[in-house]
Amino acid sequence: MKRNHEPASFALLKADSYIRGESTLAAVCDEPFDEVAARLEGCLAANDLSILHVHDLAQALAAKGIQLDFRCRIYEVCNARLAAQLIALDAGLAHVLPCRIAMHDQGGVTTVTTPMPSALMTEFSHAAEVARLARSFEAAMHRVIRGLR
Repeated sequence: MKRNHEPASFALLKADSYIRGESTLAAVCDEPFDEVAARLEGCLAANDLSILHVHDLAQALAAKGIQLDFRCRIYEVCNARLAAQLIALDAGLAHVLPCRIAMHDQGGVTTVTTPMPSALMTEFSHAAEVARLARSFEAAMHRVIRGLR
């Protein structure tokens, strides 16, 4: 793992962190974007999460004449069994599926973030079974994000 001499607060952020906020999970890594992407994809597969689509936001914006000075990718991921159960309980949850994981690199740091499924899904459905399934999906997302450290 490479280390640069950065201001103290930034150096702490770059210390391969796992962050659990009120409604967000995040990992901050020193490794290059492509290495983190490969690890992310491996962690997703190891946790029975399928990648449905990957959006290269920087590339999409460049096609519209807008340049980003960093790379940004958005992964749409899902556990098919859990998604089917969630939609069977409340078809209105389809708009929060698949779950998204954003990844960007700036200043030598690659950051991966995702909203916590329990926070997102229970905002739109108050069914107890939805909360249980969302927590099950969230446990897999925790393992994925922790696996990037």
